[in-house]
Amino acid sequence: MTLGIVKRTEAEFLAWASNERGFAEALMSFDGDPVALDTYQRQFLADRSRFRWVTKSRQVGFSFLFALEALARCHLREKHTAVFVSYNLDDAKEKILIARQMHEELPLAYQKRLIVDSKTELAFESNGAVKRISRILSHPSKAPRGKKGDVYLDELAHYVNDREVYRGSTALILRSAGQLTGCSTPLGRRGIFWEIANEELRKYPHHARQFVPWWLCRFFCVDTRAAAAQSEHLSTEERVMRFGRPDLIEQFDSLPLDDFQQEFEGRFVDETYSFYPYELILPCTTDDLTVYTDPTSVRAPEGRIVAGFDVGRTRDRSELAVFEEIEGRFTCRMLRSFEGTPFAEQEAELRRLLGTLPVARLSIDRSGIGMNLAENLARDFPQVVGENFTSDTKERWATDFKILLQRRDITLPRDRELVGQIHAIKRRVLPSGNVSFDAERNARGHADKFWAVALACQKERNAVAARPGGIGVRVIG
Repeated sequence: MTLGIVKRTEAEFLAWASNERGFAEALMSFDGDPVALDTYQRQFLADRSRFRWVTKSRQVGFSFLFALEALARCHLREKHTAVFVSYNLDDAKEKILIARQMHEELPLAYQKRLIVDSKTELAFESNGAVKRISRILSHPSKAPRGKKGDVYLDELAHYVNDREVYRGSTALILRSAGQLTGCSTPLGRRGIFWEIANEELRKYPHHARQFVPWWLCRFFCVDTRAAAAQSEHLSTEERVMRFGRPDLIEQFDSLPLDDFQQEFEGRFVDETYSFYPYELILPCTTDDLTVYTDPTSVRAPEGRIVAGFDVGRTRDRSELAVFEEIEGRFTCRMLRSFEGTPFAEQEAELRRLLGTLPVARLSIDRSGIGMNLAENLARDFPQVVGENFTSDTKERWATDFKILLQRRDITLPRDRELVGQIHAIKRRVLPSGNVSFDAERNARGHADKFWAVALACQKERNAVAARPGGIGVRVIG
């Protein structure tokens, strides 16, 4: 006996599950488990506003939700196009992977035929007599052109060219019944996402807003219903201790309060005290840069190789940053973290670096426990320079780095942790009158990655200018 599978038309889809939520909960699975939606996810799927604006916590499932909605609409409608715009290329590919997996786990009778399957596009052929094509397209943060349909701007606040992307995306829904969705964790009181979310500069009356902090998500919260009713009247610490699951509590313990509130509670943190505002950092980041963790993978350089190594203390990681310098421009080639690594192994890895790449200068923090490491390497490699971390030297390195950002003479990977560490550096005037440059300590370190980068990219001075306290250029603000 042979069993045949009869493909269902879009009309039959609608009879079975008349909307995206019904289709998802009736037919969709992921990793073998039926899709189960939180209340805020159901609210999002039910929102038919032309402009949807979502201020959210990290890791509350909106990339998954976008892929789910787009796939459902591609099956519920005869012809549909969804365009994902993401923070970087990896995030863009991830949404396609999610949509493809959900498509594979649909019951065969309800699957449309997949006719295009690439890392950044899926295309489906309708099951009716007239063949129509539905597509899901995904790419990094650039304004989509030449298409019309739904547009999803994921993590919009983190785009370098956020206004351009938003402006270009509005045109895509003008000639269609599409929706434009802007969704992001905050990134300071700046940019088009903040302006529309908070309406402090002007009103945006056509945008429907949704706020999704961590306590609405069952993966972070032990009781979402009680938390939704009570959390508004609690402090962050009280909310976390009363309703947070262990993973959320660990995040709270690992981040400065402002960072936790921004990343998980949807707060737009004031940037007043950051020495490196996001507008200065983001234009110097790119998704088109391959950064390695092993020196043998780095291609033969055309310019000078310079490196910085910040030695981790008891609770911190050691960080290595390697850059290629060509005519005063620095391009990141390698980043590596050493967590819980014995000093002997760290020294061995630095020796391997120096033996593999033509390093012109390796600046090592020799303050405290880094002294032996710096001295051991300097005996065998004259290009190793021990550096003392003092108020004067940190001001000089921080200033050098700010000048590179201002001139856009540095190229960094589009990495959220690195950008966050750079932005975390604050300039404070101490009661003594001295200037302090530092970041708040958290469970993962003390902006150690930033200091490794700053050591590598410092302006090299002659012996006279390099005396303690010598500052060649000072940037105020």
